[in-house]
Amino acid sequence: MTTVTATLNYFDPALERGRFDLVEPERNLMPFEAHEVDIRDMRGAGLSIEREGFVLASHSSEVARLPEMLDTNLVAQDGLPPVNRAYYEELQPLIEKISGAREVIPQATGLTVRFSNRSQRQSWAGAAGFIHVDVTDQSIGRFLDFSLAALGREIAPFSRFVLYQTWRTVSDPPQDNLLTLCDRSSVRPSDVAYYDAVLTGKGSMMESVEAASCRYNPGHRWYYASDMGAEDVIVFLGHDSAQPHLIQPFHTGFDVPGSEGAIPRASLEARFFAFYD
Repeated sequence: MTTVTATLNYFDPALERGRFDLVEPERNLMPFEAHEVDIRDMRGAGLSIEREGFVLASHSSEVARLPEMLDTNLVAQDGLPPVNRAYYEELQPLIEKISGAREVIPQATGLTVRFSNRSQRQSWAGAAGFIHVDVTDQSIGRFLDFSLAALGREIAPFSRFVLYQTWRTVSDPPQDNLLTLCDRSSVRPSDVAYYDAVLTGKGSMMESVEAASCRYNPGHRWYYASDMGAEDVIVFLGHDSAQPHLIQPFHTGFDVPGSEGAIPRASLEARFFAFYD
């Protein structure tokens, strides 16, 4: 199992609460504390989505690497363009299998294309350069309500829901920048720090949501998937209503050591809600 050493941006321990503002970046309040950490290759590591909170799966897609996918999602999409719908439909059976849920639906506006900082091409959402979790128990309800409204039909009553997130590259290996995730069992409650993510303009349902970052702890166990190919997809937990206060796997993009001449990374994310009786 290959291990690399890379620099990750942790939350500044001196700050009580941060602000990450996509609308007015000059109002950002996200000072970081850089630390070198060892990041283990998850291939062959025997990981479990129930234990660590993430897994490397295999999935074939006919649309993920189409030029139309990147072209369509350079700007944020409020609706569901045909190529996005096709990708959700391709990926949903994998989430159904992994989750064992009664029903799975896409998270509305949960499909995102990103590029590494070295890429000449960029989308509306840059590659995440700091450790974070996208939702908390305080903000997940808005994403759920928005997704149920966008579904356009009723779903049967449920006792539990889980947010599943997926991440894959749509550029060939070797990539210059990849995703690393932290084994959720290695994170202490005192490591968690919160910030307000301002995503859209005033008056929007998603104007500002609570997210979480992480203070440094040498006991954190980090993983990545090396040289990701077309069929590699990382599936990880974003939230579980059965454990609402449990922080799911922290994650961030990181520059792969020795990859300065590699192909700039392009990646595709999609999220799903899984419902249980």
